[in-house]
Amino acid sequence: MTDITTEDRPAGLASVPLAIEPLKRRDFASDQEVRWCPGCGDYAILSTFQGVLPDLGIAKENAVVISGIGCSSRFPYYINTYGMHSIHGRAPAIATGVAVSRPDLAVFVITGDGDALSIGGNHLIHAMRRNVNLTILMFNNRIYGLTKGQYSPTSEAGKVTKSSPMGSIDAPFNPLAVALGAGCSFVARAVDSDRKHLAQVLAAAAKHRGTSFVEMYQNCPIFNDGAFDDYKGPEAAQHL
Repeated sequence: MTDITTEDRPAGLASVPLAIEPLKRRDFASDQEVRWCPGCGDYAILSTFQGVLPDLGIAKENAVVISGIGCSSRFPYYINTYGMHSIHGRAPAIATGVAVSRPDLAVFVITGDGDALSIGGNHLIHAMRRNVNLTILMFNNRIYGLTKGQYSPTSEAGKVTKSSPMGSIDAPFNPLAVALGAGCSFVARAVDSDRKHLAQVLAAAAKHRGTSFVEMYQNCPIFNDGAFDDYKGPEAAQHL
């Protein structure tokens, strides 16, 4: 862990107390069995997130992870901090209450493309336009994974799923465009398999003062395998 003093703390964490002793990744891993499908991109994101927290200097008791509903929303069980597995789409609203009442906490929102952009759409955009000091991490697999494969707000047009057997007729959301349109003050995108870049993005998002929104392309090997293959591997740069 890098030595951090109160004076040089990043703006987004300036009011969050430092950990008394240096922490490591294992300090932020809970005793719960991690249960996702084999090959799920959530594993890589979880491990990267746990590895970033010690370098931020956050004490475990001063970090809060709040999730909605979906595969990614198991996150609070696997992080050894305070947390809440809340209700569908409402994580930004609950996190807003935590952040404004307790500025001494680093508040993270874990959500998915369906959770955030469907039932939770208005909660998401209003949290961003208010610029609440939150770090919102949206897992995007372009499918409803937990409920077994219906098309989501980010599924491409023509997507054949259990809920769109003739192909989706909806144009997909561009989550970054939504965030920028809502006035979000930090907007970024990363891919689950690029651990180095993902760690850099997560650290920068947490250090930002105001609302940070990070869209993470995340593979669902069961219901939408290979959706982001163009963004992975040695030839990925030409598609970015």
